[in-house]
Amino acid sequence: MTRKQYGNTYRQLSKIQPPAMIYLYGEEQLLKEGLIRGIRQTVQELEDFNLDVFWMKELRGSDAHKQIFDTILAVPMMGNRRVIILRDFDFSRALENKFITALEQFNFPDTTILVIEADKLDKRKKTGKIIDNKFKVIQLNTPNDKEMLEWVSYFVSKVNKRITKSAGCELIKLSGISLSAVREEIRKLANFVDGDSITLTDVKNSVTHSRSAHIFQFSNAFSTLNFPMAMKLALELINFGERYSGIFFWMHRGLSDLLWASIDPSGLRKRLGKRSFLADDLLKSTRQITAAQILSSIYIIHRADMMVKSGIFDDKTALIWAISNIQLEMERK
Repeated sequence: MTRKQYGNTYRQLSKIQPPAMIYLYGEEQLLKEGLIRGIRQTVQELEDFNLDVFWMKELRGSDAHKQIFDTILAVPMMGNRRVIILRDFDFSRALENKFITALEQFNFPDTTILVIEADKLDKRKKTGKIIDNKFKVIQLNTPNDKEMLEWVSYFVSKVNKRITKSAGCELIKLSGISLSAVREEIRKLANFVDGDSITLTDVKNSVTHSRSAHIFQFSNAFSTLNFPMAMKLALELINFGERYSGIFFWMHRGLSDLLWASIDPSGLRKRLGKRSFLADDLLKSTRQITAAQILSSIYIIHRADMMVKSGIFDDKTALIWAISNIQLEMERK
């Protein structure tokens, strides 16, 4: 999505009137978060009364979807609308499929705005067809190089700098795995560069190589249980030439951090040291899983490692097997 397209979409959603159902999907989390903020503005100053956010992994029980429907039907307080946001929507779980199937025949109230945030949409499946028919569907994938260059110019302008085209292209080459990574590098550059213009030399001297950016992004995705993104980044790291054992190391460290957060949340920041900025995300993740699931996931990494060493799996197959099975373990009820 180009910067202009995103701007138009943001303006539309920040003024949207109920009834409305919106489905945001794709790999570019930064854009999804931005549009969600725009939609939340429709109940600005009344969020305590008329905003409900459900993290789908946290809902439990065979009738959990009824909790969402009850909230959708609730009468707005001190306003004329309610905003319901369903985060981390994943069709591999029964709850999401049950909710969408029930929604097909549901008499949707004219005071509600429903937002679903997800990674994927398969329009070949029944649930995907229902969403495509009933929702305003917006896909938010990582921009291509040309579109990314427009975003680079925008982010640079937000820090009151300019950037040459060659510097922008080099920045994308080194850190263009996602808009989030690009924006963070530009923020670092803004502090590094004294003048008004960011040059090619500035970028080469200060921007981390894409492999390092991938490792950071992969570790973050894995620790926050964003397994589709973690899988994508892990495969790209393999293509960079990273050995499976190195990736397993980052996975093991992420699981160890999660285990510590689960066992001793008050001592987490001290244990993390310079990485203490990760504490809030880790604590949030541990609310969705148990210590037993984390220990089982560590064992999965050990099994995958042994299957490579015994010749059963190659590096790539072992990586896919490990991440897939850890995802299943973490989603086990």
